Amino acid sequence: MKGDEKLCLMRILMKDKGLDAYIIPHGDQHNNEYIAEPDERIKFISNFSGSNGIGLLTQDTALMWTDGRYFIQIERELYSGWKMKKMGEDESLTDYVLSNLPKGSKIGMNFSLFTQGNANQMKSKLKDYKFIDDKDNLIDECWGHLKPKYSCNKVLILPTEFTGKTVLEKYKEVDECIQEIIGEDKNYRMLINRLDDIAWLLNLRGNDIPYNPVFFSYALLYKTSEGFSTHLFVNKEKLNTPELNKYCADNKIKLFDYEEISKELLNTPEGILNILDNKTINHRMYLEFTSTNKENIVLGEDIIENIKSVKNPVEIEGFRKANLKDSVALIKFFAWLEDELVTKKRKDLNEYEIGLKNKQVREEQENFMGESFAPICACGPNAAIIHYEQNENLHSDASKDLILLCDTGAQYKEGTTDITRTVHYGTPTKKEKEMYTRVLLGNLSLERLIFSEGYSLYGLDSVPRSYLYMVGEDYLHGTSHGVGHFLNVHEGPRGKKLKPGNIITNEPGYYERDAFGIRIENEVLVVKKGEKLLGFENLTYLPYERNLIDLDLISNDFKTYINDFHKKVFEKLSPLLKGDKKALNYLKKKTAPL
Repeated sequence: MKGDEKLCLMRILMKDKGLDAYIIPHGDQHNNEYIAEPDERIKFISNFSGSNGIGLLTQDTALMWTDGRYFIQIERELYSGWKMKKMGEDESLTDYVLSNLPKGSKIGMNFSLFTQGNANQMKSKLKDYKFIDDKDNLIDECWGHLKPKYSCNKVLILPTEFTGKTVLEKYKEVDECIQEIIGEDKNYRMLINRLDDIAWLLNLRGNDIPYNPVFFSYALLYKTSEGFSTHLFVNKEKLNTPELNKYCADNKIKLFDYEEISKELLNTPEGILNILDNKTINHRMYLEFTSTNKENIVLGEDIIENIKSVKNPVEIEGFRKANLKDSVALIKFFAWLEDELVTKKRKDLNEYEIGLKNKQVREEQENFMGESFAPICACGPNAAIIHYEQNENLHSDASKDLILLCDTGAQYKEGTTDITRTVHYGTPTKKEKEMYTRVLLGNLSLERLIFSEGYSLYGLDSVPRSYLYMVGEDYLHGTSHGVGHFLNVHEGPRGKKLKPGNIITNEPGYYERDAFGIRIENEVLVVKKGEKLLGFENLTYLPYERNLIDLDLISNDFKTYINDFHKKVFEKLSPLLKGDKKALNYLKKKTAPL
């Protein structure tokens, strides 16, 4: 079905249901950032494939909002008939509705695809409009029998040698936080809606969503006089093995069918307090939960995300190992890339083949469980597309005379990686060298920063931008995000104060449309630096692109810092590259003193 045919059918379905407008979010009922193929409704209806978008469809307008990471990408992808709207620059969706739809208009949306907080905010601003819960979902009706099926893959047990804590220890840790909030020791049940929260709590992993080791489920964590237990609502076939059955019994996990969650929510056992949070619970479930239950506590935060964002010692050591393995793999990858472009002088090497090779070198590492996101291997102008995604049908050829940006990551049982390097194997322009150097200085300035306790990621965000600010430039994405432990590559702390044990990214960039893009990204660990002082430990041991460094812009202090880092890189990686002459020679060359 063509794009215009999809729009036409959607408008017919809207008219049949008496809807004046229809809101289409990017998401699923679990508030996941990255979603399974059957939930890619925005991509189906508009062809936009970014991870953040929200569409508004009326009988004569089709609008799609997204953020700065996707401004270039969305222009290329949207079907004819759709118009892009820029979040933060153009009027918001709610402002558009207020200006263009008469009061009393009926607006359809699937309530389960919005968190309670987001839905409540939207409905409060549009209080003069009537919202209809589209439980069948018009997009799914339009999709019909061609809609993909959900995965039935088995769930994996992640042993405590990797997690550092048992399920029972995690139950108790969550309980301590709950007791602090409610101020008394009471029996309760807490609804857990986010898939990565469930996976972390139960030391289980899945692969229902590409690149994210999670499985579709809901969980109710109970605390009663008999102790802790979890009711897990899931496709039971995913856990139907003798090993998993025993694991569930040992950890007080009782299995229910996925669809039974609504039934249990409507029936609260005697003397049980209900706990939920409006940041993760979907709007429909919130309405069901609160319609009959009287004793509820609605939190404004995700307790489990707060806990899991502070890694324990075993997890931290795992991240060190994962990053070391990834750095070994990437040295092999970049040595291969230079050989193909410079020594062999290939003209037919394309971004898709480069991405496949990037995965291949990681597959050689022990406990590799897959990529942590779709690889971004972008050449020249494509590197200016912040979340560019090459594929078999969409790619450009690489060249030693073009910048190549590689933003890639891996899932290991020890941890999740997210690393970006920008390289150039020919003669870069003066502008390319200047902007690379400014991005590098910003990255190192954040890495070297010592700051007072109490700062969040947002509070430090201007530091890595400062060298771009000096020449009136900036970048349209955040500098940092938390990283999950063999979980989602994007997690908390979201707007929270940084704590020792947080693992975040450090990824400033620069993007010049239709020319080139630059990003340098390391994973860093938040560590104590003194009394009420914090700083960072860089976990990513991969050299910077000396061919792109403008030495005239770097002070002796920074030059010494880079040389010391490169010396450590060589010391750590060279013993692991013995027998690989090509990779070892590449490492020697790239870590030589500036």
